[in-house]
Amino acid sequence: MNARKSTAWSPGKDESPSECRLAGKVVKVLFDAHQLGRRQTGNETYVRELLGILGRRSDLEIVAAVESRVGPELVAQPRVIFQRVPRHGALRLAAMAMIARRSAVDLVHAIYFAPAFSGRPLIVTIHDISYEIYPEFFSRGALLRNRLLIRDSARRARMVVTDSETSRRDIIERYHLSEDRVVAIPIGASRRYLERKPPPLAPIGDRPVRVLVVGNLQPRKNLVRLLGAVRRVAATRAVSLRVIGPDGYQAHEIRRALRDSAAVEIVGYVDDARLAEEYAQADVFAYPSIYEGFGLPVLEAMASGVPVVTTTGGSLPEVAGDAALIVDPFDETAMADAILRLAADADLRRHLRDLGRARAAQFSWERAAARLVDVYRDAMG
Repeated sequence: MNARKSTAWSPGKDESPSECRLAGKVVKVLFDAHQLGRRQTGNETYVRELLGILGRRSDLEIVAAVESRVGPELVAQPRVIFQRVPRHGALRLAAMAMIARRSAVDLVHAIYFAPAFSGRPLIVTIHDISYEIYPEFFSRGALLRNRLLIRDSARRARMVVTDSETSRRDIIERYHLSEDRVVAIPIGASRRYLERKPPPLAPIGDRPVRVLVVGNLQPRKNLVRLLGAVRRVAATRAVSLRVIGPDGYQAHEIRRALRDSAAVEIVGYVDDARLAEEYAQADVFAYPSIYEGFGLPVLEAMASGVPVVTTTGGSLPEVAGDAALIVDPFDETAMADAILRLAADADLRRHLRDLGRARAAQFSWERAAARLVDVYRDAMG
């Protein structure tokens, strides 16, 4: 059995998210929120969760650059002003530079792609640089764009924010940045998962093992190998696989491969409420990704009380700690063995559910927002 547990890593049990007056004044931030409404799973969640917290702070004023209408929960934020920007990338960045100057913001916080000529200190969030590490998983156009523009954004930024120590090391090494310019700020599962009491651990018996996977349909997510693992499980016992997430690069080929199996149901993108229901109904959560800069669905599943099987890909051991079974992403047999082990061992499932809930509770969007404000302060000198 090749499943193993990882070396535990802690996101920090430190600082309460108390407000921090930046140089004794209210700081005005142009916040890049263009991913709202794009159904970009983790990327959109990052923007929505942070904006919801930062918009309630009395020491900040947020000008949020959005491409479309936003939900009522964000519109209600008392200290957020929404500015529409074009959807086209170059036009959006030009509009953000104009807004930064016209609105007299103190700094700009961009996501991946930073505007030029804003005349303001720049913070840029880069969740990961998977395109540098696994370029074969990206289209030629996306690869060229990312390598040119994201690298340029990182080098122009006063501070680069990322989600994990794994991504931090990757960015420092690949882009030759000084260590003090790149900070890892772990993110967290939404409160909606932690505050929802998980259902009683249902016996599986002879019914199919319900395996859930959440993520974009793209090669890096390794769904075809997961299908191979599920087929191996099916040789021993009944199993079903539900695939949640929007289409990505080469989604057509991945869908074609997955549809060859009667045990697979491709659901597509779902909203947050539906996703919480999907987690609640799963017996096992599988996250077979080859590389992740964080892996937010792992925390969401843990917070929901679902035992997790994930991989050594990128930051996943760093996030999962000792609360998951961790396998080689290229080893279908190890994936299958981990799923079968959880299906057969109710005590192990219960143990991982308890460990996972405790692990997910260590990560906090409130703490992430507080640390981000510290970065704003440092960038302003």
